[in-house]
Amino acid sequence: MFVNYLKIAFRSLQRQKYYTIINLVGLSIGIAAFLMISLYIQHELAFDKHLNKRDRIFRVVEIQNEPGVGEQHVAITMGPLAKAMKEDFPEVLSTARLMNVWNYSVVNYGDKFFDERHLRYADPSIIEMFNIPIVIGDPRQVLTDPKSILVSEKIAIKYFDSINSAVGKVLLLDNTGFTVSGVMKDQPKTSHLFFDMLIPFEAAETLPEFKWLEGWGSNTLATYVELNKAASAEKINNGFETFLKRHVFKEQDSWQYLEMYLQPVSDIYLKSGHIKFQIISDSGDSGMVAMFIVISILILLIACVNFINIAIARSFKRSREVGMRKVLGAGRQGLIVQFISESAILTLASTLIALGIVELVLPELNKFLGTEFSIQFLNNPIFNIDLLLLSVVMSFISGYYPAFYLSRLQPIDVLKGNASSSGKGTRILSRTLVIFQFAISIGLIFAVLVIRDQVYFIKNKDLGINYNDTFYVDFGERGNEKLAVVKSAILQNPSVKSVAGCSFLNGVAGNQGPVFVSDSAKTKLLVRFGFVDEDFFNAMDIKFMEGRNFDGKIPSDLNRACIINQAAAKALGWDNAIGKTFEYPSAADSSGKMEVVGVIDDYHYYSLRSQVEPALWGWLPESFHGVVIKMTPGADSKELKIYIEKIWKDIFPGMPVSIIDAIAHNAENYKKDQNAFMLFFYFSLISILLSCLGLFGLTSLILEQKTKSIGIRKVLGGEVWQITYSFTRNYLLLVLIAGAIALPAGYYLLDLQLNEFAYRINIGFWHMVLPVVIALFISFLTISYRAYKTADANPVDALKYE
Repeated sequence: MFVNYLKIAFRSLQRQKYYTIINLVGLSIGIAAFLMISLYIQHELAFDKHLNKRDRIFRVVEIQNEPGVGEQHVAITMGPLAKAMKEDFPEVLSTARLMNVWNYSVVNYGDKFFDERHLRYADPSIIEMFNIPIVIGDPRQVLTDPKSILVSEKIAIKYFDSINSAVGKVLLLDNTGFTVSGVMKDQPKTSHLFFDMLIPFEAAETLPEFKWLEGWGSNTLATYVELNKAASAEKINNGFETFLKRHVFKEQDSWQYLEMYLQPVSDIYLKSGHIKFQIISDSGDSGMVAMFIVISILILLIACVNFINIAIARSFKRSREVGMRKVLGAGRQGLIVQFISESAILTLASTLIALGIVELVLPELNKFLGTEFSIQFLNNPIFNIDLLLLSVVMSFISGYYPAFYLSRLQPIDVLKGNASSSGKGTRILSRTLVIFQFAISIGLIFAVLVIRDQVYFIKNKDLGINYNDTFYVDFGERGNEKLAVVKSAILQNPSVKSVAGCSFLNGVAGNQGPVFVSDSAKTKLLVRFGFVDEDFFNAMDIKFMEGRNFDGKIPSDLNRACIINQAAAKALGWDNAIGKTFEYPSAADSSGKMEVVGVIDDYHYYSLRSQVEPALWGWLPESFHGVVIKMTPGADSKELKIYIEKIWKDIFPGMPVSIIDAIAHNAENYKKDQNAFMLFFYFSLISILLSCLGLFGLTSLILEQKTKSIGIRKVLGGEVWQITYSFTRNYLLLVLIAGAIALPAGYYLLDLQLNEFAYRINIGFWHMVLPVVIALFISFLTISYRAYKTADANPVDALKYE
């Protein structure tokens, strides 16, 4: 019996090749888009799933609410915190600290020199807590000797050419020897925290320069805790107030604005956009994931709506078939199975075609996103189950209404000609589905226009700092003593306009801390610190609003003068900041004071997602980590890089050179936003095409049913344009209704999304009007083309139709 249903289904689909192809194309594209979005979502949700204890592992996050900055969440903590939590909270089973290694910049073995970026200090407990597989070595011993180092398989091959020969070898970190104690498996790419090399935390604690790790006054490391059960986190969060009073406030009474909470490790990748100073390797956006989940479902629904609408329009012809089969004894259940079978065949064929489309598109998608997505049926059971469920659900959704509607028709109504798709109920459903399709499409066009303008705004906003024709050369912690030599050598190149020493490309050092105004109240202000020489602000075209730049002819400027931004002056309520002084321990004179000699404009040293915070710049050469090189416009950047590499080998033999292109580096801040916009654009385009494809098929079927009436109207003197207009206007009205539904909802959601940016565009009137105009124009072309072709046909052929 079932085989017979399949035969009938195949014959029915074959008779209506034109509409079968429309359905097949629509479903295939819809499923392909869904699968590609699913791969992206699966990748984003897979982060840290490799951690066996992930439901019981948490990261400690601070809430700081300092004057001048406002509330900020910070994911770096103090040295004694881990030990104190283990002692004070019985729910804490173990703790682990992780800290970036910045006191060593170059790793070498023999004649191999590399600048390693994924090098961390870690407690031995990190091995068990993060279930790091140890390939060679004893997991209980690999991080116990302060002169040892644990390396990944990749690093072992990189330096020693094989994994087996790595243990016992000595790696030099800026000429300090560390013996390889073991080899760990390479970290999975779906880990929020990536590291290639681990040094025992004890190695940092034994160094004089890290003496401050013993106190509660500095935030530099990430603290992870493993609890006895996930529910204990709430109890610890409630106990943090007492804990801070007992430990932190007792030693650091100035930290009165501090709070703490535990963040689940499973939330770190997707839900940390609001957290600053994180020791992480990658981050995502839960809002973006949710948005793409919605888009994928909407695209599938549009494809299903196309199928349903065309099936409704075909019901007039199919009703005769149903009536005859019922007269011949067919039951309703059998008819339902037949129509669901047709839907299942189409869905199955569409799924196979969609898989082919995905395989063709995936290489370009991976290149665009920098990912390694692939369809792996053998190693991805979740994908296989989802694909099976998708096929079943789509078959049911697409075939449900046609099957149950047509199967309930009575033979007497069919034979009398009273059964058709023109009934009130079916007309309302069909129009509702068209409105639904175009509401989605208009909403997506609206979102594309707004997001495009926001991305353009970000890319073209005046940052207050000029990154054009700029390179940054990093010489780490040990190169600042040769700053004068480096500057002199680079300036000899005629392509170089200026060279300036600085703590980083953007002029700030990445750290934040308090300074105290030299007044009777000792007013405290939390600032971003920057360290630059007298050439930096001029080289980067940063404007002075008051006072002057650092001046090498004034000896007291070195270490004793400072420059602040307008945000700092505003936070302190200073109308005239020149001559005001701060108490700052790093100042060279015995009084520990730094005098404000200039106020600069609030340039954006970080992303536009955050406000420009109060900042203070000092001329402290010991804090310079590199130089910015300003190239003359039009000069050959490749030749300049070759020149820099050459002089670098002469000045710093055995030290690899790191040259950063300023424009490319700044663009990285918005790469994910740009990628998300492009994905959003492509999938929105797919939804619009699917809506138009469905509308084209629906219009064609309806016009087929009206062929005779069109012929009669032409014989009676009707003009082609009049007939075309009469069929077009009703659908254009549906598009307007769709716009009235989509735009208010889209405005509300997009306004919330834009609020994540400290600097954003305002949604304008044209953002609301243009999506509707675009949808009307595309719909008009789609409908009018098919209507015109039918209306322009010979009326004699129309009267002979059927």
